Amino acid sequence: MDHSKMAHYMTEDGVVMVMSGIPGWMFGLAVSLVIVLSFVVTERRGVRALSGRTWSLTPTPAIHRLVRKRWFQFAFQAPVLLIFLFVCYAGLFGNYARNITPVIVWTIWWAGLIFAVAMFGNLWCFMCPWDALANLASRLSFWKRTPGLSLGWSVPPALANLYPALALFVGMTWLELGWGITNNPRQTAIFGLAMAAAAVVMALLFEKKAFCAHVCLVGRVSGMYSNFSPVEIRPRDTRVCGVCTTRDCLNGNDRGYACPTGLDLGTLDVNTNCTLCTECFKSCPTFVPHVRLRAPGADLSRRKQPRRDEAWFALVLLALTGFHGLSMTPLWQNFAPGTTDIVATLQTALGVSELGAFTVGMAAVMVLPVLAYAVSIGAAWAWVRDTGVGFWALFDAYAWSVLPVALFYHLAHNAMHLFMEGQDIVPLLSDPLGRGSDWFGTASWHLDPLLGEGPVWAIQVLLILVGHVFGVVVAHRISRRLFSDKWAATRSLIPTLVMMVLLSVAGLWLMHLDMNMRMGRM
Repeated sequence: MDHSKMAHYMTEDGVVMVMSGIPGWMFGLAVSLVIVLSFVVTERRGVRALSGRTWSLTPTPAIHRLVRKRWFQFAFQAPVLLIFLFVCYAGLFGNYARNITPVIVWTIWWAGLIFAVAMFGNLWCFMCPWDALANLASRLSFWKRTPGLSLGWSVPPALANLYPALALFVGMTWLELGWGITNNPRQTAIFGLAMAAAAVVMALLFEKKAFCAHVCLVGRVSGMYSNFSPVEIRPRDTRVCGVCTTRDCLNGNDRGYACPTGLDLGTLDVNTNCTLCTECFKSCPTFVPHVRLRAPGADLSRRKQPRRDEAWFALVLLALTGFHGLSMTPLWQNFAPGTTDIVATLQTALGVSELGAFTVGMAAVMVLPVLAYAVSIGAAWAWVRDTGVGFWALFDAYAWSVLPVALFYHLAHNAMHLFMEGQDIVPLLSDPLGRGSDWFGTASWHLDPLLGEGPVWAIQVLLILVGHVFGVVVAHRISRRLFSDKWAATRSLIPTLVMMVLLSVAGLWLMHLDMNMRMGRM
């Protein structure tokens, strides 16, 4: 790719390179496919796409016994913990201008995490360094079951949900895009250490893993997206769980701790709160728990009792991923001389600072997809009011159909970061502190992006189309679950399909816009 042909602008945070969005013909073709896939292909074939077949990844007693070892999870956490501590050290004490911390955290880890979750489930929670530190502080051992030091307080009912993590996710997005934490190695390191400190303090104060279940934005984002993942932990035979009287997976015993997020394996139907910690393997006296592969997206239409906090989390995920894309376009912030943009217009109209204008704009943009969803649910409710199914029942249920739309737009956006900026990590691996080192002989390397614009565009469009198809399929499944009458199901479904078409077209439109790429940083 010839970067010399792209517009470059100098800013206080460095050089901004403007990358072209997908061409008009590709945008038009993709929009046409969205419409066709919505009302033809998925109606005829898509409803059968989510197969119920599964394949065990722990098929033998030998593998099962390995997973039951107390040190099993820590064996994966230990190297991640060492990397985390080094990245924090580099951020705090390394060179401010040339530093591995912002790139490895925001361009590699945060962008790559969503791909890992989509493919492997909630893998971050399984290997989480913050959880490793919390376990060490509250249990004093990685090798054996101990009484621990936790005071065991109950989480206040008002906070025993996903809303604390949702608020933290909104706050982190503001820090990331408004405050500019992604360009600051010191602040990035402090944020990571603050998360670790919160995990430790809450492990010492509250029962189980209150931080993981209710506060950790990374774990809860991963948990919601892991409902699409082809990996799950479920009972090998639910009949065994049905006659179990001790519920060791939920309550723990002398072999294993209670489920950190309060799950009963026998009634588990979605991945949202499963951290893949394998604690149920250790506490269950039988070989019932097992890790297995299943069809992608199987959980999305499976939720028996949809929860309001999960619905809001899915909608805010959709809103924030879309806002993230918009905030990188010249429409939002234009660095070309003599131009205007949304932030500048708000700044002038409201008489506030740039950060104030950003905050107002972020709040307004977040409302739009949520409002579109609420309007579609209102229309659906008006059409099926005679069935007795209420507005909030529809609101909670159909929110699961927007999850794949949010996930695959998130993947499409992050693909640009990984493939266009991921190569920036290579020279920094040799000189992570920016002190002139050359550990691996790559410090002076200047690499081209991993993929050119054309392949990246194709990947982005394909991902958005796949997410749209899964969203429509899930919406079909949900409508059939809500209504036994086919005509009532169809009436409730039509406004949702229209809304999903608009959301997918909006995602494609964002990909059509030029993107501001901060060279070397996200």
